[in-house]
Amino acid sequence: MQNILWSTLNVVLFAGLVYVFFQAAKLVKQHIGWLAAVFFVIGLLFIANRPASSLPSNENLLPGIPKNAPLGNASTLKLIHLGSSNELNLLAEYHQNNGLVRPRGLYANVSGFLLGHTWQPITGLLEQRGSQLYYNAVLTHNWNLLGIRVFSQTTNFKGLMPVSAAL
Repeated sequence: MQNILWSTLNVVLFAGLVYVFFQAAKLVKQHIGWLAAVFFVIGLLFIANRPASSLPSNENLLPGIPKNAPLGNASTLKLIHLGSSNELNLLAEYHQNNGLVRPRGLYANVSGFLLGHTWQPITGLLEQRGSQLYYNAVLTHNWNLLGIRVFSQTTNFKGLMPVSAAL
């Protein structure tokens, strides 16, 4: 619920700023003219149009695994509900041979209505525990107001996921 309220606050503030900028452009047009209003709007667009923060690439959360390591022969997916409409997707990739699991990768991303929120994966751990995989993924949840980070919190997700059959 907090996520939806925070996203709604972002939408309302953005709409308010658009209204204020529209009224200011109208005022400039009224007192100076069309050409000045056009330059005013273009100037506002240049000021407000900063490069968007690129989405973090879906990097492997397991330390020490080289980027050019061969792919695993099995994988499993764990979906974790984060409240409201957000969901954490954890993908574990591993080599499986005669019941022995060798982790190859742990990947995390968050889906859902994320306006005003960013989730940034930090690190992870993946190990075999019997016939299941133990995962530990650390993610930072950034609360942004109109694109500016206001608050950050680090969350640790732990649990077990089933080992699927090798391909």
